[in-house]
Amino acid sequence: MTFKGGLMRGARFSRSWLVFAGFALGACAPGGGTGGGMGGVMGTGGGAIGSGGGVVGGSGGSGGSGGAMPGGTGGVGGDNSGGGGIGTGGALGSGGSLGTGGIFGAGGSAGRGGAGGAVGAGGRGGSSTGGAVGTGGLGGAASTGTGGVGAGSGTGGAGGQVGGVQELVHYYGRWDVRTDRAITVNSGSHLAATFTGTAITARFDVSVNLTSDMPTLAWQIDQGEWKEADLAATVSLGTGLASGMHTVMLMARSMDENQSRWTPPLISSTTFLGFTVTGGAVQSSARPVRFKIEFLGDSITEGVAIWQSRNGQTRKCWKDDGRIAYPSQTAQMLGAEWRQVGFGYLGILKTGNGGVPKANDSFNWIYKDVPRDSWQPDMVVINEGTNDSGGAAATFRTGYTQYLTTIRAAYPNAKLVAMRPFNGSQAAPIKAEVDARNAAGDARVYYVDTTGWLGSTDFTDGLHPNDQGSGKAAQALVAAINRIK
Repeated sequence: MTFKGGLMRGARFSRSWLVFAGFALGACAPGGGTGGGMGGVMGTGGGAIGSGGGVVGGSGGSGGSGGAMPGGTGGVGGDNSGGGGIGTGGALGSGGSLGTGGIFGAGGSAGRGGAGGAVGAGGRGGSSTGGAVGTGGLGGAASTGTGGVGAGSGTGGAGGQVGGVQELVHYYGRWDVRTDRAITVNSGSHLAATFTGTAITARFDVSVNLTSDMPTLAWQIDQGEWKEADLAATVSLGTGLASGMHTVMLMARSMDENQSRWTPPLISSTTFLGFTVTGGAVQSSARPVRFKIEFLGDSITEGVAIWQSRNGQTRKCWKDDGRIAYPSQTAQMLGAEWRQVGFGYLGILKTGNGGVPKANDSFNWIYKDVPRDSWQPDMVVINEGTNDSGGAAATFRTGYTQYLTTIRAAYPNAKLVAMRPFNGSQAAPIKAEVDARNAAGDARVYYVDTTGWLGSTDFTDGLHPNDQGSGKAAQALVAAINRIK
């Protein structure tokens, strides 16, 4: 049976931290996929606490049977009978993890609570009696799909969900998600899904792309070796896979910064149409709840000119690499959800390549006439100024003030991290703006001094970090972010 996965996505909600299947960088090789199933995050069977009581309560139900990601051994519901401190109900339910152990092992019960509730017998009931989504699950919204398998939550107890919203495909980055396709103009944008089956193919609309320098893709199956290939109407991501549950992460690795990417037709874009799975189906899964970062910048954020050549290729799209760029590496080291928004030659005072408006004018848009969505990051990392080296400091400062004001209005609760550009351009007005905002009462704006992070051998052309420089910058930025967050 061949299944075509849809493009359904949903609103985000969560209470706890879950790191989504690591995605280690690893080595890359062109073509093909890898076999072997890996353990997933965890099943989505019953509620996290149980129907007996949300905080303190009587005997709750056991963990819900079923789950969006069946397989594995799952967790055994803790009984906490007699009004225990947590109430009853299985922590994971019998849905279990993706594989036989999964990242979190074989699940585990909620433990046995002590006799007698802290609040009294009965306690407070859970917030709901169903699971995260209900027994119906999510259907595939795309016209090319036939709908996903229902993510049965079982009848497990109430209480908050362990993960986020149930989705067939998790989109990360700025995507224009429609009923039949999802479009991005940013290298580093990616998506993830869980599926059963022995082979998986990704489908794309390449009708507007430039055939002489097609965008490139990177992907991994079950957190295995990264693969890379040119964008095409169909790209085989993996064959000969073992039966059972699998995960896929697919990234828009690169797009030519010089081609149209703001005003349609979007020559420099990646348009995803869905997955085709052989012998199985795309499965609804809970969106992992992680620390969220958005990276804003220019070609360095985008990952331009990281390689002199790659996989024997010297075309521009092969020399660029959003996956190896420092934002991608930083986020993966932190286990964070991230958005990577970089446009070549963009600045506070300069329009970017491909028809992109100045940084402040382009911020609130995915591309022309398509506004950004309501996603809210915990942190925004800003690396602007490299391309403004010729501008007067006072003029740049005025523009930078406007830019941070726009970002703060969009993300009122986020921490804003203003980086010193790697070449030191406009460092003084950037720091002065951060200091001024701190003095005015916004303590959630930070300046990161990158002096000494990179040396002469860490650049491809004296301006763009190479793979070595990107890794060094990521390690230094991780340390800086850990001090801030």
